[in-house]
Amino acid sequence: VPAICNGILAGLVSITAGCACMLPWAAFLTGFIGAFVYYGASKLMLKLQIDDPLDAFAVHGACGFWGVLAVGVFGHPEFVGFGWDGENGDVAGEAHTGFLYGGSTLFAAQLVALI
Repeated sequence: VPAICNGILAGLVSITAGCACMLPWAAFLTGFIGAFVYYGASKLMLKLQIDDPLDAFAVHGACGFWGVLAVGVFGHPEFVGFGWDGENGDVAGEAHTGFLYGGSTLFAAQLVALI
């Protein structure tokens, strides 16, 4: 039961970063992949003999990392915004979209932010 609950929580943590800039199918896929990221990170922690009885790193660290990267993959051009000028709304432009929509700048920015 704890692994199932943590898998659900992992999906929710994974989608948190991109909830405002992804389409529903991409949000579902991000959460679904997040459950597997959690499982892999949890097994890695066991293999490395790192004590984390609540799997906090696997849920929040690894899945949070994946969620931020997922924005760079699934960020939709209509929803991604880097700025708000108060009058014209979104000023990000088409270059700052996820890989699936032809952009690479957003993924690079997300990766640099994580490092």
